[in-house]
Order: sequence, then structure tokens, then C-alpha cells
Amino acid sequence: MKIGCCCNMIATQKDGIGFEHAKNLIELGYDYIELPLAQLMALEDDDFLKIKESLKLFGIKCKTCNNFFPANIKLTGPAVNESVVKDYVVRAVGRASQLGVDTIVFGSSGAKNVPAGFDHKKAWTQLVNLLNYVDTVVRPLGIVIAIEPLNKSESNIINTVKEGCDLAKEVDSPNIGLLVDYYHLMVENDDMYSMIPFSDKIFHVHLANPEGRCFPSPTDTANYKEFFSLLNKIGYNRRVSVEAYSNNIGQDATVALNYLREIIA
Repeated sequence: MKIGCCCNMIATQKDGIGFEHAKNLIELGYDYIELPLAQLMALEDDDFLKIKESLKLFGIKCKTCNNFFPANIKLTGPAVNESVVKDYVVRAVGRASQLGVDTIVFGSSGAKNVPAGFDHKKAWTQLVNLLNYVDTVVRPLGIVIAIEPLNKSESNIINTVKEGCDLAKEVDSPNIGLLVDYYHLMVENDDMYSMIPFSDKIFHVHLANPEGRCFPSPTDTANYKEFFSLLNKIGYNRRVSVEAYSNNIGQDATVALNYLREIIA
């Protein structure tokens, strides 16, 4: 497995991207970085080009992006503007492709949360229709979408592994699959073994300590070993991104990387 880090969770700059940590993370030994697509989309063309050129200059791989949609682009409810959504999808996927990204994470709670009083079945259909369109955009570029179930404190739709897989299966595309996030899995009290029937649909993994959403370490009470053992059992051998907060990124990122490599080995 390749181990990466989501930069937006440790961002210190106003843009919220966290690219200021990218070079250091690679020097520490991380295999790649994961950048937030919605925040990348907020950049002017020149600023985006600087990040693109810096990735090449420093030999940094950005193979995954999280935060597909910003909260102001609504994906469910009566206020959905399909032309705005489709235009955003084309432009966002285009920017991701320029960076060499092959996996985009679809969590985006602010964008997809169902408005109060709106029929959840209709909202589900809206997400199916959205992903059917997204599929037509990403498939020619060789990019896959990983649906991320989020715990109920963040999202009111797609909260479990099964629900994420049900959505992916309804879209029925080889380019639409699932992200399993250990943090959300534990906070939601979802059964990690529920991923076994959907092993062929798991495209990506996120990881953080369920207590405080911080970087994993050997002193945590979380059962990371059981989680990775299960990933091995189902044949998962793709990427795992640490998506966590930190007050001491150099120390926390180093401890986490060494610990995870030990578990994987």
C-alpha cells in the first residue's frame, strides 16, 4: 500500500489547501499528497499553475483529491442548478487531471446534505443522476470517483459503507466506487466487516484516530491492526491517506508514517 497525507487538514495558509506542507511530507517519506479539489478550484489560473509547476519541480505526486464540491454548489434539494453543477464538474475534473490525479473523493457534506423537509428518495436520485454525469466526464480521463460515507454529525445522507456501495452500484460504472474512512467508520459505529461484500468497489482509504481526528500513533486505543488486516484479507492494495489534524505536523506525520509502515509490513 502507498501512504499519503491530506494536506487541507493541516493547512495554515488562507487558501486552505495545505500545499505549504507538501515538500516536507514527501521528504519525510510519504508516497504522495492529497489536495482538496474545491479549494484548488477557488484559485486563480496563475496560482493553480504555480502548484502544478511546483509538483513537477519537487517530484511530488498528487494522485488523489478530496473535497470534490464546495458547500455553495448544492447537489440535493430544490435549489440544484444543473448547468452550474455540470460546468463545475468539467472544470474541476479538468484541473485534477492536469495534476495527474486518478482518484477524486466525493464526500462534500456541505454540497450534498439534504435540505430540511426535502424527500431523501428524491435526493438519492439526484446523487445518482449527478454521478452518472460525472462518470461521463471522468471515464475518458481514466479518473475514478470514490464515494465517502460520512458520520451523521457531518452528513445526513450516505453514512455507512453499505449506503455508499448501494449508491455506487446504482450508478453501475467501473469508475464509480467507494472510499472507506476509518475515522467516520468508527464514529458512526459502522461495522468494518461490512466492506467485505463490496471489496471490488473500494477505491481509496482515509485514516485518522477516532479520538480527536488526529494522526495515528502507537499509543492510540484504536484497532488499526484489525482494520489493515481486513484490508489485506479483501485484497486491497491501493492508497491510504492520513486525513487528520495536527498541532505539530513534523512530529505527528513522522510517528504516523513509521507506525503505519510497521503495521502494513
